[in-house]
Amino acid sequence: MMVKAKGVTVGISTIYYWIHHGKSGLTKQSLLYPRKGKTVKKQASLNFKPAGQSIEQRPKAINLRLENGHYEIDTVLLTRAKNYCLLVLTDQRSRHQIIRLIPNKSAESVNQALKLILRQHHILSITADNRAEFNRLSDVFSKEHINYAHPYASWERGTNENHNRLIRRWLPKGTKKTTPKEVAFIENWINNYPKKCLDYKSPREDCLLANLNLKFSFKLIIDFYP
Repeated sequence: MMVKAKGVTVGISTIYYWIHHGKSGLTKQSLLYPRKGKTVKKQASLNFKPAGQSIEQRPKAINLRLENGHYEIDTVLLTRAKNYCLLVLTDQRSRHQIIRLIPNKSAESVNQALKLILRQHHILSITADNRAEFNRLSDVFSKEHINYAHPYASWERGTNENHNRLIRRWLPKGTKKTTPKEVAFIENWINNYPKKCLDYKSPREDCLLANLNLKFSFKLIIDFYP
């Protein structure tokens, strides 16, 4: 996008070649979406018992991204050691991001963080994968509001997966230390980053506009039915 915006005549593939071969003064880390290397598939828990319904039963209104409040959920490891990790929720329509630092990747830690998140955010449904940390979501949400993707089908939570790459820009794999303050900064940066899919509005702007439209609709109803 920047190449087109600046009117650069050099081919995009050539620019990437320069970057990856150290001929531009930039590094791979300078890219918003660095080329990904080989990744290890996230493993589904062998004894996983879904606490909700299959993604196949998810209402069409959610699949069509008609309203805010339907989130995909994931955990992002900082290191392979059993220590702090990130709990990440991404709104399917607005791409609004909620990121929390949790002490470990356990169902108890996930649920404790979710209970605090629900005090600040209105979440209508949640879509998760089949890993052990998400097998007790029904302790927090009603089962009809929980949707589970198929094992090894990360594309069914594509919005979540794409935004995790933005987090990796700030906290690459192997990061040993971070703080809630730094995580809050990253969350704020992502929520204020313009998106092409939102007509170049940021998730925060899109949410504010959606709330204004909702309030206006309610006002019309109240005025019409006094």
